[in-house]
Amino acid sequence: MPASHKGYKDNVIRTVEQTVTTYGMLEQKDAVVVGVSGGPDSVALLHILLQLSSKYSLRLGVAHLNHSLRQDDSDQEADFVSALAKKINLPCYLEKVDIRKYQLEKKLSLEDAGRRARYAFFNQVAEADKFNKIALGHHADDNAELVLMNLFRGSGPLGLSGIPKVRNQKIIRPLIELKRYQLV
Repeated sequence: MPASHKGYKDNVIRTVEQTVTTYGMLEQKDAVVVGVSGGPDSVALLHILLQLSSKYSLRLGVAHLNHSLRQDDSDQEADFVSALAKKINLPCYLEKVDIRKYQLEKKLSLEDAGRRARYAFFNQVAEADKFNKIALGHHADDNAELVLMNLFRGSGPLGLSGIPKVRNQKIIRPLIELKRYQLV
């Protein structure tokens, strides 16, 4: 690995460590299930948490919800996540949901239906296998995007606060201080 790439990677990990410390995201011997979509953000999160796992004595697992929105592509992402978890020797929890059907049944927007299904699945995995934390790959650009969307919708001050870095001492977003370009 070129020295400049190593320094860049070290800087990203340092930023995540600082975020984790600042917001009290991890403690020694936490059990963390990582939501991995198969995209670069969540895959980067998984690799970064692997790097930090020895420092915090973490027990890690991988969770992937296949939304069934893009047919074969969705199945291929699930296969990719499963193969990645196997390669790094982590347990992998997969579930497939027809989000469009769920959306219609619950009378939700597609985005809200997907979010509710993901959180329900992640919480189910966490409870069943005793993970006390759920790590998600949201980063600073996601946060800025949410604030702008809420502003355009006429949200009050609460909506303008963006994505919480930690929710209920359980859901953590260790990448929230990083920009998307830093993760790819």
